Amino acid sequence: MRAFLAVVLIVLGVLCLILAPVAIWGRNFVLDTNKYVQTMAPLASNPGVQDVVVNQVDTNVQSHLDVAAYVKQVLPPRAAALLAQPVQSAVYSLVHTIATKFVQSKLFAKLWVTVNRVAHKQLVTILTGKKAAGGILILRSGKVYVDLGQVVRTVKDRLVKLGISAASKLPVTGATLEIAQVKGLEKAQSAVSALNTLADWLPWIGFALVAGGVVAARRHRRALIAAALGLAAGMIVIGIGLIVGRNLYASGIPDSISPRQTSVYVFDTVVRFLREGIRVVFVVALLVALGVWVSGSSPRAVAVRRGVLNWAHHLGEGVQAGPVTDFVARYTNPLRTGIVALGCLVLLLINGPAAWVIILLAVIVVLLLLAVEVLRMPASRTPAK
Repeated sequence: MRAFLAVVLIVLGVLCLILAPVAIWGRNFVLDTNKYVQTMAPLASNPGVQDVVVNQVDTNVQSHLDVAAYVKQVLPPRAAALLAQPVQSAVYSLVHTIATKFVQSKLFAKLWVTVNRVAHKQLVTILTGKKAAGGILILRSGKVYVDLGQVVRTVKDRLVKLGISAASKLPVTGATLEIAQVKGLEKAQSAVSALNTLADWLPWIGFALVAGGVVAARRHRRALIAAALGLAAGMIVIGIGLIVGRNLYASGIPDSISPRQTSVYVFDTVVRFLREGIRVVFVVALLVALGVWVSGSSPRAVAVRRGVLNWAHHLGEGVQAGPVTDFVARYTNPLRTGIVALGCLVLLLINGPAAWVIILLAVIVVLLLLAVEVLRMPASRTPAK
């Protein structure tokens, strides 16, 4: 029963930790406007995305602006018959040129960020059922309203300035304009609320379950290594899922709307923070598994530690004894603990560390621990007085 309990707790904990990066990424993408804008900003500078935007502008202009018909209205019939199509082609070409230059400019990049920020804030307002900053959007019974309070306030002030004092009693609240009806909005709000809750609690629940499983297991080290390797394997599964999802996404968009290469770029841009997250978790899981294994009592782990220590002792033979070596020899264990604790603290203080940063930090910690071993050797060889 003890082994069964340990397996159940570890499996459930690892599943929670596997799902945690996906939940956190999804919550940030849906509810964090800054993170959403940061995710979408690079799309404005991609040539493929720019071409799609220009094509949409061309299509919209051509569907609403019939240049040939206008030419036929202002020119005699014979001249119109000769010039209608050339003029229309020239105008459409000019529109395409202007749109292309604008989309490729820095002004479009700024506009892209602004539009995405405003749109996402409105999305967050709708999905959370809260009032937007400044009272712009209101949600009631599955309907979206614009708060016209600012308009009423402006009219009220102008009426008062014109001498109509009775207008000062006009209320500035309650005036709204219905702009949309959203079907299934309650379900979407419930799903977003659940996603937000999962993103907050899944990591802690996962850590608690894994810790309980390791404590319940008879062989604590082996259980912790199994949990870490299981988490690393879960990150590989998510990575494979992203590859499959990218192919499905790109295949589902016709080339007439967006070329496959552009669709792939859009998908990769949107999920890039999720990819970074699973890489970080993968690296940390492997480092934990490696650290626990090296510190264990298996013959191979002991051989590895002995080999590293022998190498450190060999280097220490060339170091002369002195105050530094005496200090390191006296406080070897506190120094080891402090180095590991400092490495963990730095990792926690770094905002969104990349996988290579974690690997570099781990290498630095290992080198510092080896330095402690090298420096303590001369003092350990000095006979006590």
